[in-house]
Amino acid sequence: MTLESTKTIVLDRDGVINKDSPDYIKSHKEWIPLPGSLEAISSLHQAGFHVIVATNQSGLARGLFDEFELAKMHHKFCSMVEEEGGF
Repeated sequence: MTLESTKTIVLDRDGVINKDSPDYIKSHKEWIPLPGSLEAISSLHQAGFHVIVATNQSGLARGLFDEFELAKMHHKFCSMVEEEGGF
């Protein structure tokens, strides 16, 4: 695949893919996808898009959760997208 033929989309995580909270998403148990978001990512992937998720996790810097918990959130997200055929 050449650079010219690569279709890329960048999505924010909180509030776009999953429910957001003014108190931060602090655990994988609080990470809940928005209706249709995982299916949309799968559709984009199947249409040939390279999907990138960008996220600013200031709760990590504030000590509300650690890197291990953040990794568990990301693992949950990736597993759910994979179940929808998005990878």
